[in-house]
Amino acid sequence: MDRGGSQKKRNKSVANVDIISNLPDVIKDKILCCLPIKEAVGTCLLSRKWRYSWASMTELTFREEDFDLGNGIEEGESNKFVYFILMVLSLHNGPILKFELNARRVHLLSPGGHIHRWMLMLSRKGVKEIQIKTKIWRNYKIPSSFFSCEELEYACLQGCIFQLPPLFTGFKRVHTLHFIDFCATENNIGELVASCPNLEKLTLSRLLSFADISIHSTKLKILRVDGMFKHLSLVTPHVSSAVINLQVNTGYVPRAGCNFNLSQFISSLLDIENISLLGHAFECAAHGILPGKLPRLLNRLTEITLEIDLGNLKEANAAHCLFQVAPNLQRVKLQLVYRGYGAPTSNFWDSIDHQASLFNNLDTVVLNNFAGSCAESGFLKLLLEDAPVLRIAQIKDNNKLDKECLKRLLKMRRASKDAEVILL
Repeated sequence: MDRGGSQKKRNKSVANVDIISNLPDVIKDKILCCLPIKEAVGTCLLSRKWRYSWASMTELTFREEDFDLGNGIEEGESNKFVYFILMVLSLHNGPILKFELNARRVHLLSPGGHIHRWMLMLSRKGVKEIQIKTKIWRNYKIPSSFFSCEELEYACLQGCIFQLPPLFTGFKRVHTLHFIDFCATENNIGELVASCPNLEKLTLSRLLSFADISIHSTKLKILRVDGMFKHLSLVTPHVSSAVINLQVNTGYVPRAGCNFNLSQFISSLLDIENISLLGHAFECAAHGILPGKLPRLLNRLTEITLEIDLGNLKEANAAHCLFQVAPNLQRVKLQLVYRGYGAPTSNFWDSIDHQASLFNNLDTVVLNNFAGSCAESGFLKLLLEDAPVLRIAQIKDNNKLDKECLKRLLKMRRASKDAEVILL
């Protein structure tokens, strides 16, 4: 029996099988979606069975840097990019689940520009995810056909403005919205959020608002607002993670006009687990919070991050209010600043009643930019004496403390026998 001969035949038979050409369509799509778009289209040269596979890709990502456009000045080079996108969208013969565009040129996104035609084509393809990212400083208007994408679930838009069409009925499937470098002249964001009944995550990065922003949602779970705004009103009972980062630029939004109603926000919360008030957010929120008036305990709140001037009486009062309604607080992180105005705290932190047990469950505290002022030292003393299960107190002083001050810190009495003071 010639076993060797039969083995050679089997090997030859396996070698003759065209595995690449006979891959299942779903595997082909996965491969194509992992390639730069030009290379994906180039797979049409592999074999007959791959000739039109790119035309049914479910994810399309167009990046100008993939097209070797040089310094970006030549109009002909830009046109190649535009025509390539138009060719792919025109010949595409299936659903497009994801569309991503990284553009640097104004004319692609300008009124009447190519983005309007592309968005209209996408609205007919059942698109679920749209990302438009740009380095253009000038805001462009989102095409109205964007609001006709009924299957949309995720949108990330940079450098845009928009106006809701009169007949817009909402995005019923959207769970995530992310706006970057967004300019608001009216409450478009609030209206859009209200028209997304299943929205769970909202991110506003580098927002510039001259209007009153009012966001009311019973489904939001994650919220981040970062930028300059005139007024912010939030009613989001089921948010579990919130970051408010207010930047103040007196050339655009006068400090006196900035107003964040923290009391209203806290009063609406039921499921909050971590909250961050950064930049000038805590400073502005402090003007609208009354000591001892927050209505309920936030039993799920375990982490608080603040950028705060502990030597400012209004901010100190507001922080105290937050600590009072967070009985299960485990981690506190403070970015300490000195704003140089407002009523000083005097001996505010020294006057807090230790029987209030503010920090019964606190495990970790981080104090950045610690300068050793009376207010900062008073807060640290209160915390160390009032936190029975504290493990770590991390203090970063940026070389501001002298040896005597460091010795005093290390000698402070501690309620927790396991508490370790770490100086960085």
